[in-house]
Amino acid sequence: MSRTGDRQPAAPHDAAGVLEDRIRREAAAAGFSAAGITRPNAIPEAAGHLRVYLAAGRHGDMTWMAGTADRRGDPARLWPEARSVVMLGLNYGPDGDPLAALADPGRAAISVYAQGRDYHPLIKGRLK
Repeated sequence: MSRTGDRQPAAPHDAAGVLEDRIRREAAAAGFSAAGITRPNAIPEAAGHLRVYLAAGRHGDMTWMAGTADRRGDPARLWPEARSVVMLGLNYGPDGDPLAALADPGRAAISVYAQGRDYHPLIKGRLK
């Protein structure tokens, strides 16, 4: 504190930590189960991994993935001025073990992603 009793401004690294803590708290309050912050270039091999994934056809009929591969593999192509990336995770899976249905051959099993609501509006609502 200064002589007048006023708090002094936080050092730049302290301010970043305070902001990161606030982002994590607000993400948790919005219902996200994970939050992280990193640099846009934190995974330099991401573009290469994505190219291999697409070349193997693992994207199925999601052709838009191939059409947007450049910006998906390198966030700086979409936002060159970005210095940080905020990542949020949301567990939208069932409460119980989804593999338990496989133990009973007389019972049908439906993929977890097809059982619940589409996650896009769920996440979008929480982001807003």
